[in-house]
Amino acid sequence: MKKLFGVLLFLLCTFGGAVNAATITVLFSGIGSSIPYHGVYAGYYDTKIDGIDTLVMCDDFTAEINVGNTWTANVFTYADVQGGAATKFSGTVKYSQVGWLYNQTASATPTVRAQIAGAIWNIMTPGSVVMDPLAQSYYSQATSDTYDTFDWSNTMNVLTPIPFSAGQEFLKPVPVPASFWLLGSGLIGLIRFRRTR
Repeated sequence: MKKLFGVLLFLLCTFGGAVNAATITVLFSGIGSSIPYHGVYAGYYDTKIDGIDTLVMCDDFTAEINVGNTWTANVFTYADVQGGAATKFSGTVKYSQVGWLYNQTASATPTVRAQIAGAIWNIMTPGSVVMDPLAQSYYSQATSDTYDTFDWSNTMNVLTPIPFSAGQEFLKPVPVPASFWLLGSGLIGLIRFRRTR
């Protein structure tokens, strides 16, 4: 059994984080579960990325978009950003701090997500939006130097518009690779087979 888990760990480390940089088409299809926050909607938005419904979060307070807008974007991974990819905002530290904040959104309520969005916007564009006490708390935690090197490789991808003025820069969850699901189902089969023996 220990060998089986060792093989699983090796395969996850080898293939689990493999996400290829790509160019995609983004359609802003709706406000999703975002809620009003100081005059703008903040939280998860509805998009179609290459025709697939995808929830995203905006890190770009400076660009205004409307439902129905479409643009092309580059998909950047953690490795891409660390390697100097041409994202809308410069600096790996900002993306690491924002990656830690984005990691907090999965289990958050829409109200808390809006506060996190406020903190994200102020990291990327300082002073861009008024922060309520909760947003300020998230901002202070993220910028405390603790998360300056946060590894967000399994958390999010950055969707940078081409050109920068074409749309907003979005953060989207890292997809679980199909190979992971295939590997998982195979392991379940092996465990069941072993138990029946």
